[in-house]
Amino acid sequence: MQENKIVKACNFYVSEWHLFAALLPYLKDELKKNNKIIIISQDKLENVLKELTQKINIKFENRNGIEDIVWINDDLIIEIKETHAPTSIIIQGTYEFIEKANKYLDKNLINMYRECKIINCYEVFDTNDMLKNILEKHDYVFNTGGLYKKEEVFPDYSERKLTDAIL
Repeated sequence: MQENKIVKACNFYVSEWHLFAALLPYLKDELKKNNKIIIISQDKLENVLKELTQKINIKFENRNGIEDIVWINDDLIIEIKETHAPTSIIIQGTYEFIEKANKYLDKNLINMYRECKIINCYEVFDTNDMLKNILEKHDYVFNTGGLYKKEEVFPDYSERKLTDAIL
């Protein structure tokens, strides 16, 4: 039996538009590959994303376009279906909401996905004091350029981690 491959990344944004500027190219590419996308949004951003894609007239190359995205709001009720398709789960909200959603996923869903990327999207205003703690829980940082090792985005991260361990 193949082991599940789970990758966690974090994203930091200053507005809904900034968040979607980073996510849209990624969503478009993943949908083109027929990969599964689930967005868990505390702020119920489904209509905002649909409005934005209409305004900028973005064309998706998959069959149903943006309608292929599964949207979950803050109630965290997710139908569990095992899938072999690569899956991206994007979580948007406050630090507390994202922690709650990740605990739910760890307990109930992660074993259902053979290959899964979890991208936790934090609003910058909610995370200034928690950046170090957030980075500790993620393998990668997701931004407008894509998925990067956290040390590539925050070059001093490894040095600060070592300094903190010594102190």
